[in-house]
Amino acid sequence: MAVGGDQRQQQAEIEVKRATTVMVLATLVLTALVAMACSSQTTTDAADGASDQAVEDEIEAVGESTTSTTTAPDTTAAPTTEAPEPEPVVVDASFSTGVQPILEQSCASCHAPDQAGSAHFELATAADAQEWSDLLFDLTHTGAMPPWPASDLSLPFVGDPRLSEDQLASIAAWVDDGAELDVDPATPIVSSRAPSFIAEENRDVVMTPSTGPFTGTPERRDDYRCLIYDPGNTETEWVLASHFEADQTEVVHHAIITMASADLRETADWIDESQPGPGWTCYGGSGLDSAGQGTVVRAGGWAPGGPVNRRPDGYALKMEPGDFFVVQIHYHYDGDIPADNSRFVLDLASDDEVAAAGGSFKPLTNVRYLGPAEIPCVEGDTHELCDRDAALANVVERFGDFVGLYPDFMLRQCNKTAADFAHMTDGTATSTCDLPVRNPGRVTSVTGHMHELGSSIRLTLNPDTPEETILLDIPDWDFEWQFGYRPVDDIVIEQGDIIRVDCAWGRDRAPYEPVGYVLWSDGTGDEMCFSSITTAPDES
Repeated sequence: MAVGGDQRQQQAEIEVKRATTVMVLATLVLTALVAMACSSQTTTDAADGASDQAVEDEIEAVGESTTSTTTAPDTTAAPTTEAPEPEPVVVDASFSTGVQPILEQSCASCHAPDQAGSAHFELATAADAQEWSDLLFDLTHTGAMPPWPASDLSLPFVGDPRLSEDQLASIAAWVDDGAELDVDPATPIVSSRAPSFIAEENRDVVMTPSTGPFTGTPERRDDYRCLIYDPGNTETEWVLASHFEADQTEVVHHAIITMASADLRETADWIDESQPGPGWTCYGGSGLDSAGQGTVVRAGGWAPGGPVNRRPDGYALKMEPGDFFVVQIHYHYDGDIPADNSRFVLDLASDDEVAAAGGSFKPLTNVRYLGPAEIPCVEGDTHELCDRDAALANVVERFGDFVGLYPDFMLRQCNKTAADFAHMTDGTATSTCDLPVRNPGRVTSVTGHMHELGSSIRLTLNPDTPEETILLDIPDWDFEWQFGYRPVDDIVIEQGDIIRVDCAWGRDRAPYEPVGYVLWSDGTGDEMCFSSITTAPDES
């Protein structure tokens, strides 16, 4: 079907519609923090979302260089045939065969009844799609939906939900033709994607904080709270998948999950009881890993955009009798301070699955690759916190001496100094750091994390070499959509390889007025240049 004149006019009006779409998206943000999981991405045992944990192991950095070449055309060469015409766009403007399959593939998993996106518009039936047809056009043609921050420079990833030109043209033609239905309006729209949650039949353990919901205080705008989640297991179990389900999404910034051995439970309870209310304040970490006994392992993480943490086939997290979880939740308060009762859900291997795996599963290894985050004030700003030393003292005052070590540590491990960033006074800043691979193996997941000033992040393997590979490129950072990305192809990183982390920030991107010199730290108004890579042993 050819594209009609009215459709072309619609496409020309996309920029006008963009402003309307942005207003609609503002109302979607709160539930979007959970809806991002609908992209069905896969993460691993380690936190493939944000991690504001302590930094370990000093690392030497390698300098950065970039090259590019162009070749002038040879005007004396023999004429060549013209490049072939691009494939024509195939348009199916019918609902049943053109639009409905698109909705079921890329929209329904988030906007089905009782899912996060349904609070704003529901796609349960064909009639719903007809009702929201104009919004569907706006959201898809501005690229706002389906959300997918990674660019085509990145590796191909499992579950990429972006729409093709054919699909976009089909939606446009259907809307242009009046969004007519060729099916019964009551026809259900059923998602063809994997669920964005652990299915009811696989929710073997559903935990909430052992000592009850947590309510913060207005005196602590950024509160890092460690809460005990007890699975109550009395025998060895294998965790195939886990999912942190934020309760009060408007205040839950991110969560880091660790699993502690049974012999640390008495210590954890003592710390819990030493402070009023459920849990304890824990900037930089739970403190259990320095208790001098037991073991503490990273078991997962969640940030806005974080999906179900499904381990690849053959891999699982081993949970011994009495092991328990400590979830470090970062609460950020801008107004109301609701009681939060976030859940942590486990899908455990059945006896048959354990037997099929030969009685045990293999572990995964996660390593963080971190760069400096240094954002000086705009030239002419005389705020007292524009002095870096004063800003660093403010970090210590808010979060303690340990967190105050972060900024200088990041500089040192990357062979940088604060002077390298002093000229960045136009409201933008960039950072790069080259680090050696510390977890060789087959890459199962990559992720990046910044806060709300972030504008872009890139993760590159062996930069400036013939083997250079961009693992992850997010050119337009959006704090509301943070995924763990699982490569389609087998990518193996080896001892001696280099990982480069590039980050960029812009003060004008924040939904607030950034104050002072911004450093790497734990607050929402602070920043990070964070990435992580999870690997499995290379068995090829």
